[in-house]
Amino acid sequence: MDSTTETSTNGRPRRFIKRPDDSAFNKEIEELKSEIKKLDLSANEVSAQLQKVVTEPALAERRKELQVQLRELITKQNAIKGERNAIMDQIKAVDVVIKRKLSEIQTQTSKHNFKSVGEIDKRIAHLDSLVEAGDLKLAEEKRYVMEMSQLRKVRKDFGAVEKTQESIDADKAKVAELKKKLSQVQNREIQAQFEKIQAELDELNKKNQGVSEKRNELFKKRNQLRKSKDEKWDRIRKLNADKSAEFAKFKQEMEEEKKKRAEEDRLHREEEKRRKRKENAEKQLADASVPAFTAEISAIHNLLSYFDPSYVKPQPKPVVAGPAKSETVGTPTTIRKVEMPADLVVVKKEQEEFFAGSKGKKSKGKKAKSKNFTVDPEVIVSLGDLAIPLPTKSEDVPETIATLKETLTALEGKQDEQTKINIERAKERIAKLEAEETEEETSS
Repeated sequence: MDSTTETSTNGRPRRFIKRPDDSAFNKEIEELKSEIKKLDLSANEVSAQLQKVVTEPALAERRKELQVQLRELITKQNAIKGERNAIMDQIKAVDVVIKRKLSEIQTQTSKHNFKSVGEIDKRIAHLDSLVEAGDLKLAEEKRYVMEMSQLRKVRKDFGAVEKTQESIDADKAKVAELKKKLSQVQNREIQAQFEKIQAELDELNKKNQGVSEKRNELFKKRNQLRKSKDEKWDRIRKLNADKSAEFAKFKQEMEEEKKKRAEEDRLHREEEKRRKRKENAEKQLADASVPAFTAEISAIHNLLSYFDPSYVKPQPKPVVAGPAKSETVGTPTTIRKVEMPADLVVVKKEQEEFFAGSKGKKSKGKKAKSKNFTVDPEVIVSLGDLAIPLPTKSEDVPETIATLKETLTALEGKQDEQTKINIERAKERIAKLEAEETEEETSS
């Protein structure tokens, strides 16, 4: 995002933040959308070709029939397989029983040397014949009789073994029957049919191989077009995301610059306010340092010069804060309100009717009003500001001059004291303004 520097109205440099340029973005988006339209047209053409590249109806129908037959054979094979598994499970279960019974017989016969009842009977018959012959010694005969007695007891135990053996023989016969049944449950014919149908299907697929290859090629081409289209859309989404991020950054920088400018303006206003306060304070102090009643005293000198052409205006005293502006009668001046000393007494005389005239000689033998006595408008204003009565005729001029001199003496007598008072008041106002400024800076 580009940014340049510009100068504000107050002379401080400011950063100009350029809005993101959308032209390149819009151009690329339009190009991508145009490419997507072309890809859609190509994909539609491929789909149309796929509809045309199809298997011959007769071949497709035959393949469909063969596939149905294959599914039926697979179902039968699964049924046969299930039946064989059931028979084999039965055989396994009977074998487990036979092994258990054989283990029981083994446990019972392991204590003796005989394997069957026949062997016991044979031994008993042999011993009995020896006893019957009478050739034995008494000890041998007793031993043989005792052995025959024990053998007869063993024979009883072997009776239970015989029943177990009979049960084992029955189980073995059952196993033989199940195996015979298992050999009868075969799927050779079904397997032969399956292989025959599969061979025919393979032959049909060979005939249809060209169509399949063409369709696979078209499918591959269409998938590639769709992939390219997805890539274009991914690019559009990325561009939109980048644009949003760039615009968000622009807004953030604009907001930061706005805050920065607001802060600069605030500081500038405060600085300007302090500057004006300082100038005002300096002006107040300068004004207060000018000797009091300077303007009024100057106005009185001008009035005295006006009414008494022989009056010589004294040279003004040098003023540290700056010379007071000289004023001449006939030049409009703005005189501030006079703060007369408390002990100043102004002699006011009742004014007679004022009429236009000029200075002239008094009439002899009677008191008559002077003719053509006139006073300049600026003089009238100056006398009014000093609260001194306006002379209406030439005879009033001496009294006016006397009043002006009395006023001048009074003002000059109070000038230094009033000047000190004015300076102290100005300093107090300056101190108050500085305290207010310090408080504002602390609070901000």
